[in-house]
Amino acid sequence: MEKANKTAIYYARYYEMKKERQNPLFQEDEEGNSLKYVPVPVPTKWVTGSGSKVIALFHKGGKNIVCPHFWELKAWIGCPFECSYCYLQGTFRGAERKKPKMKKEDDIKRYMEEFLSWADDAGLITLLNSGELADSLAIPNFVRKLIEIATPLLRNHPDHMILLLSKGGENHVKVLEDVPEDLRKRFIASFSINPQVIVDKYERGTASTESRIKAAEIAGYMGFRVRIRIDPIVPVAAGGESWIFHYEMLIEELLNKVKPEIITLGSLRALKKTIHYASDKSWLEYTSEESPWGKRVKNRQKIYKLIIELLRDKGFNGKVGLCKETPGVWEYLKREGLMEDPGEPGV
Repeated sequence: MEKANKTAIYYARYYEMKKERQNPLFQEDEEGNSLKYVPVPVPTKWVTGSGSKVIALFHKGGKNIVCPHFWELKAWIGCPFECSYCYLQGTFRGAERKKPKMKKEDDIKRYMEEFLSWADDAGLITLLNSGELADSLAIPNFVRKLIEIATPLLRNHPDHMILLLSKGGENHVKVLEDVPEDLRKRFIASFSINPQVIVDKYERGTASTESRIKAAEIAGYMGFRVRIRIDPIVPVAAGGESWIFHYEMLIEELLNKVKPEIITLGSLRALKKTIHYASDKSWLEYTSEESPWGKRVKNRQKIYKLIIELLRDKGFNGKVGLCKETPGVWEYLKREGLMEDPGEPGV
């Protein structure tokens, strides 16, 4: 039996706790302040122990980055696509990312069952992110096997969901027909999109912009919850047009066809290991500002401001989030009336 790790804490939001646990927990602290999070001790098994090879707590953000903790589902790792800026180049030290490997079926079954049972006992409602160390839809046979494994588990543990994140297109989304209709709201299909000029320049092997939007549209028709990532935003001027023109056209095409529940924005994150192992370093010309999460695009506060204003102007009224950003960027956008309070960094 693996012991609890005192330093491993998951900070659960109100909506991440079962209803019977909400009111007793989310009241006030000793000083009378309303609690925003409930700290849940996490067994070592789901941090660095045996179970973490399949499901692991992601809590690497630190105090200078706003990145809510989440659960990584690592049924397979690696990605066959060849995005120039991809952080997996550093994560896998250049070698493994193009050769995705699926974990043993028995291990996936065992650790998913054990994790979901632990989460139930802890009163948690969890979202398992399968797209942190892999593209969730790039290899249909892997997706099909995960669906086969997950279906009975999700039926037995009805408070949990799986997030599928992909740069795949309409051909990749067909495999989701294997998900039983009554379970489709338990899978979130999230598509990372960029203007075609960025796809051509930095996202080799991925689906076209048009195909990704079509895939998101199809997923919505099939009954899945749909989210979108516009990440990384790269301010490339091309074809005689400014960078913002390309993103305006992207947003217009997207929102004409897809009704995402959340749109997450992000910018290039040039971590040291990514820089070292990247074979194509041309994207680094857009990164010049140091941050706690690698070199970043300069003046990205204003870039986000323009993108969020475009989203609102084009009729998107849903939630907008930022990926691995500094408190200063969030605070600027909050002052502009474009973002909500992100909460405390490091949790």
